Amino acid sequence: MKSVILASFLFLLAEFSFAEQLTNYIITSDSQINTLEGNLEAKGNVVIKSNSSNFEAYSDKLSFDKDDKSLKLIGNVYVKNLESEGISISETSGDELTIFTDSGIFEFKSQNKNRVTTKIKF
Repeated sequence: MKSVILASFLFLLAEFSFAEQLTNYIITSDSQINTLEGNLEAKGNVVIKSNSSNFEAYSDKLSFDKDDKSLKLIGNVYVKNLESEGISISETSGDELTIFTDSGIFEFKSQNKNRVTTKIKF
């Protein structure tokens, strides 16, 4: 019984807004921890979906740093429908994605000689 309650508790939903965009996102994961400073860490089967667009992202881990104004997705990152600075990316994947929430600029990295793969719509 305790494991059922614990499993239910670990499946959390969290909503927060990226600065200036004022778009709400729902973050679902196996576990989430937030701090008094306003930072958030989500681990295990992380899914991010936008309430106002078709944006979706998946990863093993997510870290939101309020002071740095960055959202970092780490491990098996897959993103659909990312809009930034007039560029529309239909899908992309790699090992690590950092989105700077104050500007919308992003940086995608890959490890171990893997390559970042991106399909762009113009």
